[in-house]
Order: sequence, then structure tokens, then C-alpha cells
Amino acid sequence: MESKKVVLITGCSSGFGYLTALKFARGGWFTFASVRDLESTGAKELWEIKKKENLPLELLPIDVTGSLSVEEGVNMAVNKFGRIDVLVNNAGFGYFGPVENFTIDEVKSQYETNVFGVLRMTKSVAPIMREQKLGTIINISSISGLITFPLYGVYASSKRALEALSEALRFELKPFGIKVTLVEPGSFRTGFDRGRRGPRPDEVHDTSYHKLLGQSGVGPVKTYKRFLPTFLREAGDPQKVADLIFRISQTPNPKARYLIGLDARFLNLLKKLLPEFLWEWLLHRVYQW
Repeated sequence: MESKKVVLITGCSSGFGYLTALKFARGGWFTFASVRDLESTGAKELWEIKKKENLPLELLPIDVTGSLSVEEGVNMAVNKFGRIDVLVNNAGFGYFGPVENFTIDEVKSQYETNVFGVLRMTKSVAPIMREQKLGTIINISSISGLITFPLYGVYASSKRALEALSEALRFELKPFGIKVTLVEPGSFRTGFDRGRRGPRPDEVHDTSYHKLLGQSGVGPVKTYKRFLPTFLREAGDPQKVADLIFRISQTPNPKARYLIGLDARFLNLLKKLLPEFLWEWLLHRVYQW
């Protein structure tokens, strides 16, 4: 069998994962694109493109919130090629709303995917990479891993945890030839905002936050963009993130983190330059809270 580099990507039914899977497969890598549901629209589209273009791509059913699902999926990949060169931990979602209004179970579910899901995948793949004495783990974080905006507290805390874990893993795995890096996107056209979740509607929520949440159709997602100059408010092309992930996979010594998106760079610079009290004043001014 022809020797190909092998990549395993989680969360490939849409967004960055979907585009990244196609980028690697079209680049000649044997690509394991994992999805929770093989019957999802995105999974079916990937399968059709694979057949049409004869791509070296295989769909794997992996639910990162389940240890057994992760182990079975990784074993399927390893049994076919005996190696995994790159792991892209992309699967994730975002809760949106006041921290107080979420149940503890909802917060746990955020961490099950965004944090423990990454840990399950890493713990399953790292021993394989150690044996190979090489490998790259690319964790998809967010600008929210660096800056916490109001109403994104639960989501941002999960990404902040991912940042810390990635930094530790980068140090701990380096002697084994394993590189660990973070990708921190700003706003891109992935449908993430449409897919974000609020607190369960059957729960009783504190109405004290109605003003913060917005009642006039000017939702908080638009409100936070008042931080940005007009030319930075439009979400970017997600293909740029997929292209970056592919470039990182071929970089001998990748950086610890890659911030991508003009809005992300602007906000990160602004947060660094402003004193804490001025940043907080600006938040209150923008959110009128």
C-alpha cells in the first residue's frame, strides 16, 4: 500500500472541520473525517465529494463525549494504516447567555465536548504518536480563549481551559517528537453563531438580564462588534482557517498559537494595550450595562 501521511480530524460535519477534511484529502493525505452522525447532511456531502473526486477520505463515527466511541474510532484509523501523523481537535460548540442562567449540567456538557473531548482524543492518539516518535496535535481554540466577552462566559471558560492544557501538553510531549499547537480564530462564516445554544427554555431564568440580552432585535452578537471598525465587522472566509491548519501540519516547528482573523488580532491587541479598568469601562459602554 502506498505510504501516505494520515490525519484524523474531529467535528467534520460542518465549518472548519468540513473544510479542513477536504483540504487534507485534496492535498494527498489519507484523511479520517470524524462525525457524530454518519447520516448528517455534512457527512453525506463529504461522502459524495469523496466519490466524485476519488479522494483518500474516510468517514469515522466518533462522539468525542464518549470514551468508547473515541477508542473505537481511533482504533479503526490505526488498524488501517498503523499510524496517525496529525490530530486536529476541532469538535466543539458554544453556549451563550448569562453564566447564572445555566444549570451545572449544561456547563458540564460544554466541557464534555470542548475540553474532555479534546483530552479523550489526545490521550488515545498520543501513545501512538509516542511510538512513532513524531506527530502534530492541532487544537482549535478561539479568540474567546484569550478574551472573555459578556454572555460567552461558559464557552470562553472552556476555551481558556483548552489553552492551558495545550500549553502543558506542548511542553510534556515535545521530548517524544510530538508538536502541540493552538489555532485561535476570530469571527468566520461557519454557522457557529446560528448553532450556539442558550440555557434550556424549560428552566426558570433570572429576568434581571433581559436588558443585557437585548429585547429590540439588536442582539448581543451585533453589540460586541461595536468594538470593531466597520471594515472588521464582516465574518471571514473559513477556508483561510482550513488552509492555516494544513500549513501548520507541514511546519517543522509550529508556534504555540496562531491567532487568525483581522477582528481577532484587533481585539487581542486592544485588550493588551488597555489597562484593565479601561477595558472594563469599554465593555460596560459597549454593552450599555
